[in-house]
Amino acid sequence: WAVGLNCCSGESPDFHCGEFSNPHAHSGLRLMRDNLRPFFRLAVKQAEAAYNIKAMHPIFLYWLQDPALEMRAYQEEGYKYFTLGLFAHFSLQLFLVVAAAMGFSRLNEF
Repeated sequence: WAVGLNCCSGESPDFHCGEFSNPHAHSGLRLMRDNLRPFFRLAVKQAEAAYNIKAMHPIFLYWLQDPALEMRAYQEEGYKYFTLGLFAHFSLQLFLVVAAAMGFSRLNEF
């Protein structure tokens, strides 16, 4: 099942999410956010009732032309935040070590 947020008007079956109009989009990226899954499952149940179909174990996908490119973008963003966190932690530790060294050096003066 191709999924997305705010993709339909609710009046008619008019899905407009992801790369719906891209003729080269033939694959998807699996939904991994568990907080959204119940809402998409509800939409599947509505489709089952409306069109008399069965979907025992639906898999939800974001419709894309190149899911590997999207995964690389996720990876690059993860590396960016990892590097930012690493430098922030290093800076904080450096500040604390310098502050502690200055504080302990003043203790010897008394």
